[in-house]
Amino acid sequence: MMDIARWDPLQDNPFDIFPAFLRPAGRRQSQAAWTPRMDVYEREGAYGMAVELPGVKKDAIQVSIYDNRVTINAETREEKEAGNEETWLLRERSLGKTTRSVTLPEAVDEAAAEARHVDGVLYLSLPKKQASRSKRLTIH
Repeated sequence: MMDIARWDPLQDNPFDIFPAFLRPAGRRQSQAAWTPRMDVYEREGAYGMAVELPGVKKDAIQVSIYDNRVTINAETREEKEAGNEETWLLRERSLGKTTRSVTLPEAVDEAAAEARHVDGVLYLSLPKKQASRSKRLTIH
């Protein structure tokens, strides 16, 4: 899981910015068979994500949103043709299931969120949830 937050050099631990391979072994997290690469950005009122999912069909992708956490599940399957038995000489493409979670700085309005899958890239538009406004109560 990855947390996205603004970095404050006066408050945050400077060692948290180092890649996982520089951290002590106890802090490494196990990875799935493959991990999709992603871009996450923020604009006024919303977050956006572009997630590379090459070879993954639209039906094999699930996106769930809970508060400020976005989780993407995807699965690639081996494509076999009946009657063809291959002898692999080289096999680099990853197969199987993967899960990627990102925790954003603010809550997301899941009802207004949108997803598009174009040419192997999943695009998410994640509007920020409006803060609850105070309501003036009438005293009876």
